[in-house]
Amino acid sequence: MNILLHFIFIATFLFLYIVSIIILRPFRVHRKRPVSTIALKVSYLLYLAVFLVMAYMVLFFSEMPKEEDARSGDEMFTIYYVIVIFSFFVPNLGVMLRRKVDKLRPAYNVLFTMVNVFVIVALSFILYTYPWRFA
Repeated sequence: MNILLHFIFIATFLFLYIVSIIILRPFRVHRKRPVSTIALKVSYLLYLAVFLVMAYMVLFFSEMPKEEDARSGDEMFTIYYVIVIFSFFVPNLGVMLRRKVDKLRPAYNVLFTMVNVFVIVALSFILYTYPWRFA
């Protein structure tokens, strides 16, 4: 039963990722700003892949810290939560609102590309340093 649950979540996350690729059309070249648009879309898709891996790991392999561990490392987990909440909203809003910006679109694309890269690095660091329970 546990394997079926893993399979369902992996299939759902893959479906979500494929739909995101279809909607974004990442390699559709824009006439006026091809590089910044492609950079934004590709960085968003990389962010989404890392975020979905993080969500999968949290769902199935995270463990609650013990009471004494929670007190000593409370500030580190608070930083992790803030980063995860930031990474849930800001890159998604950046991609959704990009068509509302007309005059400063190249700067907007570069800014949110940098935000996506920052979020990718932060989530990768959390994935690397968090004590996962694989048993």
